[in-house]
Amino acid sequence: MKNLLALFLFVYSLSFAQKSDIESKITFIDNRIVNAKIPFRTNLFESDQIDEITLSDKKVKILEDGKMVKYPAPEIQKIEFTDLKNKPRTFIYFPSESTKTLVELVYDGNKIKWVKAYRRHGYDGSTLVSDVLFKGDIRQPLNILVNNRKKLKQLMVEKPELEPLIENINYNRLKEQDLIDLLKKYDE
Repeated sequence: MKNLLALFLFVYSLSFAQKSDIESKITFIDNRIVNAKIPFRTNLFESDQIDEITLSDKKVKILEDGKMVKYPAPEIQKIEFTDLKNKPRTFIYFPSESTKTLVELVYDGNKIKWVKAYRRHGYDGSTLVSDVLFKGDIRQPLNILVNNRKKLKQLMVEKPELEPLIENINYNRLKEQDLIDLLKKYDE
């Protein structure tokens, strides 16, 4: 078992052994804004794939004026950057989802929010992703153990015209844009 764990850790360290510093805009809870670089680990085989766990640690590492500074996640309100695939990303401190880490804000509408929480798997070091929708005080996780179609219909009960769209989404291979389009229609 120890050899297997060591093999997984070795493969992980090889696959995310490269680093890339990404320009970011960091907003702190005291409304101070800092433009700095964040050192992201990147995948050895896909050099444009970043490791989101970099921002999901309890302390976030930031390169300010050439020096590495660590900030506790609760001190950070928001981090905005464009990843290596030219996709704009926003990470926020969201107390109701996580008490000590940042989560990615995928969609922020008038009625509903979608966040992704990232964490490290305890055995093999892989990245686990949790998708959660928030509608007011209602927290609805999306995962394979939940009937996502049924839960979305309950969440969007006041708009029955969205049911065909909810039915057409492939939840086993969820594409972000499909769910974002549905949430936008719900927000209209």
